[in-house]
Amino acid sequence: MRTKKVKPPPKKFEYVLNVSKEHDGVSKRDYISFRFQTTKEFLTFKYLLKIECIVEEKNLCFNILGFSAPIGDLSDYGTAGYEFRFFDYKFAEYNILIDKKDSDKSKFKMTVQRSKTQPVKLSRIPKKSFIEIKGEDDS
Repeated sequence: MRTKKVKPPPKKFEYVLNVSKEHDGVSKRDYISFRFQTTKEFLTFKYLLKIECIVEEKNLCFNILGFSAPIGDLSDYGTAGYEFRFFDYKFAEYNILIDKKDSDKSKFKMTVQRSKTQPVKLSRIPKKSFIEIKGEDDS
């Protein structure tokens, strides 16, 4: 007698994006970090997300292209991830577009401020999207 495969319940989001202001100790410069991560965990490899980043004045576009296998001898399991470090930012409002292989798109706004308590403010985050967008204040 065969048993049914138990499928985990579908996740609300495919990806999570964490946006925060960080400091690079080597170059001694601040940057805005965009950390992408899948909600799905992979059992054989800890894949790398392939993302193309286009920066044009006050617009940042992230094209999620797919996955690539990690380079190395040992395999590890976990979620796939990618980090983009935006060094040459200005204290202004930016339009952010996240495009997933020409199928889904998500837009929001990011304001970079001189404030110590909230240096990056996110707004117009879509309620229904394939990606969960979190700022520094979100847990």
